[in-house]
Amino acid sequence: MGDCWDVDIIDVASRAVIVRRHGPRTSATINAAFGELKDRLVPGHVPGLLTSDEYGPYVEATLVTFSEEQPAQPRSGRGGRPPLPTLEPDPKLVYAQVDKKRSPTGRLEKVETRQILGTPQALAQRLEDSPSSRSVNTAFSERENGVERHFNPRKARQTCEFSKSPAEHRAVSWLSVALNIFCWAVRTLTEKRPETAGSGGCSPAMALGRAERVLTVGEFIRLRPLGFDPPPARGIRLKQTEFHQPERPPAALERWPPKGVVRKSLARLGISARGIG
Repeated sequence: MGDCWDVDIIDVASRAVIVRRHGPRTSATINAAFGELKDRLVPGHVPGLLTSDEYGPYVEATLVTFSEEQPAQPRSGRGGRPPLPTLEPDPKLVYAQVDKKRSPTGRLEKVETRQILGTPQALAQRLEDSPSSRSVNTAFSERENGVERHFNPRKARQTCEFSKSPAEHRAVSWLSVALNIFCWAVRTLTEKRPETAGSGGCSPAMALGRAERVLTVGEFIRLRPLGFDPPPARGIRLKQTEFHQPERPPAALERWPPKGVVRKSLARLGISARGIG
């Protein structure tokens, strides 16, 4: 499990992790995360602003998730392969990347931002309207990574504490996410909601309207969601719980377009494989 990563999609306004997929940092894992996001969003909804680091598969996943497939042009009658359809990004979509330039030894030398989709005017308007930030950055995902490594030693760097079992890794990872959402008062959220200061602050769950106060760890552990039955001890011993099963792929992956369609669409938009326009 030393090569296992988490692909997180974070709602910046509430600081809550709304999608998490476990696995190596590959296009398959990232596509699965965006596919799950598409299944959860209201049809036709486009987030105000999407940001990520410079990793190339994020470009493909963003384009496929928030675009409409346009039919291929009719054949010219000259033979050859039939033309492929193209992906037309939603006009409301604004996506930018943060590119960190590092030296051969890994030292951070420069940070650049790059707009991938959308217009500069739309990006400036999104940043002006944002309740959380005035610049393109990945600070919230970096904060989540730091918090996760602090509370979950299985993800600490340069240690021998990594998970030996995928099931245990996913179980502890999801527990950490849930505790951060319901049991942690975020300082910046509390500052924006002074009325919550007397009740222990504002948690991501309170910002989402899913809780009335910050829960203690004991209160959260005793909760039983509707329709949830804890796995029996025998099932845990026999490794027959849900966490012991592979993560189910989202339904959106069944409709994922072929690589040729994605490459053609990126070329038409003037975006290279790394997302450089």
